Amino acid sequence: MKKLMILVLMIGMALPLFAEKLNLGDPSLVERFGMNILKDKIDLYDPDEFGLWVLQHDYSSKYQKVRNDEFELDDAKKWAFDKYKQKLEKVKPIDKNAEYHIYLGGVRFGKYDFKEKRFPLIGALEEGSYMQYKGKGKIVNYYNRSKLIFDNATSDVNFIPMEKAEAKKFLKSRKDKYGNVDRNLIAHYIYTLKNYEQINEFQPGRSLMTIKFEGELKSVEFMDKKRKKIIEKIEFANLDGNSTKVGVPN
Repeated sequence: MKKLMILVLMIGMALPLFAEKLNLGDPSLVERFGMNILKDKIDLYDPDEFGLWVLQHDYSSKYQKVRNDEFELDDAKKWAFDKYKQKLEKVKPIDKNAEYHIYLGGVRFGKYDFKEKRFPLIGALEEGSYMQYKGKGKIVNYYNRSKLIFDNATSDVNFIPMEKAEAKKFLKSRKDKYGNVDRNLIAHYIYTLKNYEQINEFQPGRSLMTIKFEGELKSVEFMDKKRKKIIEKIEFANLDGNSTKVGVPN
C-alpha cells in the first residue's frame, strides 16, 4: 500500500475557529490515550521498578533524601507507586463516541478535467494514507511515531465536480491581479476511532509508548483556505458518487 505523509495545520495557530475540537495533533490528548492504556495494565508492572521511576521523575527531591537508605527508599517506592495509581484513576476516560478532526494543508486542486467536468484534488487522504502524532514524552513518545490509519480512506472522493461555466467562474475567483491562481485548499476530515493500542510498550525508565490508532472517516469538507467557505462536502457513508456541494464563491 502506498503511504502518504500529510502536512497538518496546527490548531490554534492556523485555524483558531476549531480550537476546541478533538485533534490528535494535540500531544496532551495523545498522552491521555497513553495514560488510559497504562491504567488498564498498571498492575502487570513490577511495582518496585515502576515506583522507583515515579520517585525519580515526579518526586526527585524526595528521592534525593531517601536514596542512600534502603529502608526509606523501599517505603518511598511503594508510596510513589500508589500515588501514580491514584493519578491514573483520575485520568479522563476516552469517549468512544467522540468525533475527531483533521485539517490538512497542502491540498490543491489541479487543472480542470474538461472530459470528466471536475477539478482533481492533490494531497488529500487516499488508500494507504496515514498520519503520525506524538505525545508529551512522559508516557507516549514525543517524536511523531504514533500512527493513525484509516480503513476507508479512498482517492475516489478527491475531486470537485463542476460544470464548465461554473468551474470557469470559480477559477476566476481564485486569480490575483497578476493572473496567478491560488489552488490551495484545506481538507477538513471528521472521523471516529474504532480502536487504539500500544505498539511499542511503555517501560519505566527504558522506553516510551507508541500508539496505533484506527480511524473511520465520516466526512470531508474541502474548504477555501482564504475565504473559509466549503466548496465540496462528501459523506463517506455514501460513496456512490453523490456529494453535497455548498458555498462555491459567486
